[in-house]
Amino acid sequence: MIEDDPLTEVERGPLRPPSEARSLLIRVVRNCPWNRCAFCPAYKGEKFLVRPINEVLNDIRHLALNPDTHLAKTAFLQDADALIAPTDTLLRILQTIKQTLPGIERITTYTRSNTLSHLPTEALKSLREAGLSRIHVGIESHCDEVLKMIQKGTTPQKQIEGCLHAKEAGLELCCYVMPGVGGKRFSEQNAIETGRFVAKIEPNHVRLRTCFVLEDTPLANDFNKGLFEPLSEEETVREIRLFLTQLAHAKTELICDHRINLLLELRGSLPEQYDQLIGIIDRFLALSAESKKQFIAGRRMGLIRRIDELFDPDKKSQLEEAALNYKAIVPIPKGVLY
Repeated sequence: MIEDDPLTEVERGPLRPPSEARSLLIRVVRNCPWNRCAFCPAYKGEKFLVRPINEVLNDIRHLALNPDTHLAKTAFLQDADALIAPTDTLLRILQTIKQTLPGIERITTYTRSNTLSHLPTEALKSLREAGLSRIHVGIESHCDEVLKMIQKGTTPQKQIEGCLHAKEAGLELCCYVMPGVGGKRFSEQNAIETGRFVAKIEPNHVRLRTCFVLEDTPLANDFNKGLFEPLSEEETVREIRLFLTQLAHAKTELICDHRINLLLELRGSLPEQYDQLIGIIDRFLALSAESKKQFIAGRRMGLIRRIDELFDPDKKSQLEEAALNYKAIVPIPKGVLY
């Protein structure tokens, strides 16, 4: 950007969902109000605060000064839980976006299930009517033991209450689920209970975010002390399959849109494409041990994205070499997300 670009004066947070890659980023709060999740490296050591409303409104006005901004169709309210800001504040922000940037068709944000559980349905309805379209909620697990282990700061009941509040308000709901977050100890329980939650709530979208032990997180400390045993890649796929069997009759869309997932092709509408999704998993599980190694190494080293590519003769030697040299690293070093 050029030095006098008005966008340089706009404050941005570090994170947004992949589905919001083209969205305007409008920072309503800084960092995360909870910030204790064991698996998460984001915002650690940072102070949470709700930004003064005049700062946020000024950011929106600065955005509007750039003609390119008006080409955007979506906006995302940052950081980790914008809905914790006072409802009146959020209404003013939404109204200003709509008035100042009339081309925006969808406004979305992250929030926590705890926050949703404490917000009256009427307050959420008013936000929807003012322009809020979709909310992204990190569920991770619906297993009480796992939620306690990962210090999620919520309960299964609050997850249900919060997500139902959002649905009753007419908001589009996207829930994030983290296969493997219960480790070997809770893998089966995590898959079944989380799957039953999704089947009960039927969010519009379910996005998978495979759990990896990341450096400088409380989960890495637990791993180093022998308190957490992560799943292998194949064990994680088996957990996802068990999770999916709970959704055979659920109405939702399953999405794997982050490279942290092994099976990126695992995407489809339920229940219509249930057999197809199970088929993708079973195709991986039916591979020989050597082919599994090659696929895992190829995916994690960026050589391939789909199972079909495993059988590409032009990639055969690359994949064979990758399988010989690849070794999963635990914990994953900071800055590396394979």
